[in-house]
Amino acid sequence: MTTHTIFLDLPAALVEELLEKTPALTRSVVAQLEERTARRAELRDRLAALGLLARVEELPAVPTPTSCGVDGSVAVERLLAHDLLVAGALAVEGLTPPSEQRYWPEPRHAVWVELEPHSDANDLLARAMMAGLEVELAVQAPHDVVLVDGSLATPLIAFDQAARALAAQNEQPASAANFWDCLPRRLELLLRLLDPPDQRQSWVGIPKYTTRREVASLLGVKDKIDDRALLTSLLEPGEYTRPMPLRQARRPHGFGISLVPAQYRARTDQLVHKVLQCVDTLQAVYTRPHRWLPALRIELPAATATDPERLASVLEVVRFQSGTGALFEPFPLFLADRMIRHLRRATRALRHAVREAASREYPVFEEVFLALESYRSEAFRSP
Repeated sequence: MTTHTIFLDLPAALVEELLEKTPALTRSVVAQLEERTARRAELRDRLAALGLLARVEELPAVPTPTSCGVDGSVAVERLLAHDLLVAGALAVEGLTPPSEQRYWPEPRHAVWVELEPHSDANDLLARAMMAGLEVELAVQAPHDVVLVDGSLATPLIAFDQAARALAAQNEQPASAANFWDCLPRRLELLLRLLDPPDQRQSWVGIPKYTTRREVASLLGVKDKIDDRALLTSLLEPGEYTRPMPLRQARRPHGFGISLVPAQYRARTDQLVHKVLQCVDTLQAVYTRPHRWLPALRIELPAATATDPERLASVLEVVRFQSGTGALFEPFPLFLADRMIRHLRRATRALRHAVREAASREYPVFEEVFLALESYRSEAFRSP
């Protein structure tokens, strides 16, 4: 028999007070659903009048493309004397059509590890390295459609945040040199994702969590519901919204070019300018391929969004890779996310392995133990 311990560490009175909020929250949810249902026909008519409502079957028929999903994760182990920084990215191939002969050799992952002194920049630096690894894997993929977890603009935002965080430090961490060395190359690769040179291949972003309200604003929806939730109630299975430009885009308008070291600045400036131009042309599509799925937001480069066959290929991949009610996202993204999220647990195992190896080489075990332990009491548990 399975023992459920979900409330084991909480006071009983706190749990009871928490559960007392159920009726009020239930009324709020039901009221929102009733309001959306009452306006559904009106909003669908308005969506159609704007020319945004369409059916996937109206697009050209395409064979099922091959696909893969790319996702990343970060683990920052805050030790007594250092931060152990780990960034990883993982690619998972989608369900393959029976006729496919293509082969992508392993490894289909990338990892970056550094031990740095405590710094406010460490978290952002690790996230920027993760974004770079995701971009590298996505470009290496030989598949027709590459699904990237998150927005296609996220890597540039991560690079900008890391650059600003590093510039604010009095002393640069040792891994900053690696970040600056890799930045021009990773910007070039990101440009390939945003402006694909090969018309046979498409890279698209599928963010799980989004607050965008482009469609809601066009429809005049006043409550603060985001587009994904709104279109889940409006779209029928097999429908999608025609591509529309991103609005209120979360993009680094003032990328910190002046903060980039002089030896990289000229090359980085040109690349950032080109990438920002591509970010400004990104298009968004919402699709609901199956009844059991919520609407999915897909961000595409303009070249993909305006080509009916390439758009049909992207939507066919999403439909084909989401063919079971157990998935709320395409299969390769689901599996990549499920696997890479365990990076933190692996990082704890790495910390224990380093501690054991260091204790054999350094004579005072207590000093090794304390230097490589987390400042949090809970970290003394086994990984």
